[in-house]
Amino acid sequence: MKRKQYGILGIVALAAVGIYFGVFRPAKADIPAAALYTVQRADLEDVVSSLGKLEPATYVDVGAQVSGQIQVLHVELGSQVMKGDLVAEIDPRTHLAKVEADKATLANLEATLAERRANLVQAERNYKRDASLRKQNAASELSAQTSETEYKVAQAQVKAVEAQIDQAKASLASDELNLSYTKIYAPISGTVVTLDVKEGQTLNANQTAPQLMRIAVLDTMTVWASVSEADISKIGTGMDVYFTTIGDTETRYYAKVQKILPSYTEENDVILYDVTFDVANPEQVFLPAMNTQVFFVRSQAKDVLALPIQILPAERRDAKKIALTVVRFDGNGKAAGEETREVTLGVRTRTAVEITGGLKEGDVVRVAAQPAGQANRIRPPMGPRL
Repeated sequence: MKRKQYGILGIVALAAVGIYFGVFRPAKADIPAAALYTVQRADLEDVVSSLGKLEPATYVDVGAQVSGQIQVLHVELGSQVMKGDLVAEIDPRTHLAKVEADKATLANLEATLAERRANLVQAERNYKRDASLRKQNAASELSAQTSETEYKVAQAQVKAVEAQIDQAKASLASDELNLSYTKIYAPISGTVVTLDVKEGQTLNANQTAPQLMRIAVLDTMTVWASVSEADISKIGTGMDVYFTTIGDTETRYYAKVQKILPSYTEENDVILYDVTFDVANPEQVFLPAMNTQVFFVRSQAKDVLALPIQILPAERRDAKKIALTVVRFDGNGKAAGEETREVTLGVRTRTAVEITGGLKEGDVVRVAAQPAGQANRIRPPMGPRL
């Protein structure tokens, strides 16, 4: 009886094991089937991508060179100005008072100079007279020496007042210049793209020149692209480049790289270098500080035969030629055999590679299975997968 019970328990145990391995055990994901890809035509571009900003190619930050209250603003944000237009006025009363004081000081010094020159003329006469009398022994030695000293003192006094006048003239010129700075004129023709002050605001220019506004020429814009240190060596001046804006990701605007600058920034331990190029903006569709997606074109091919990049083993991604297995099909669409061909490769991107020889459009190639971890990360980027 016990043997019978043990037999029944054994059968149940075997059944449970069979159910577990037959139903619950996962399929072997590490042995994926070989992939088949069809050769198709595509446009390929090997690009380095980065983010950028649009800024005016030409602009001037207009500042104030004197302190005071802004009395009048003749422009507003977006105003069009011509070079030489009056754009702002600072209260001139303080500076005007300094100019008037300088003029009064100068007038006083000029009157003093006239007096000292008259004294000099009289001192010169006395000196010449006493010197002549001394030669004739008609005047004492002390009288002659006193006249000579008074003459030299009078000369020095004239020179001192002349120096004071030069100093007063310099102060007057400086204060007149500061007075002229109370009227601020546009240094270039363009558009007011920033306005940092308001009427009635007081400016302090004693330490730094306060910025009033930025006037920019919007007919030509400069794209400032930030390129990582890993990609900067792949970019050169004269290289083709295009960009799209956040508001219009479909339209491409083409240009050529003009400058690779040594200036850089660091973000999250990544060094980013500045690459710039200009783009025409006759209709002013681009505005300052617009964000862009920039693509530097290393190589490209239009309407060429191509296959997904995963046909190449990781260690042969730079190969110029490779042997591929081509599958033949009969009239009913069933596999009828395979052959190995040497295939020549051209332009390659992160997702596809150009076929320049060895295959024709519509050929089907078989690619050896990848390990599960890699196969799960690979998606054929073009065409149907057979």
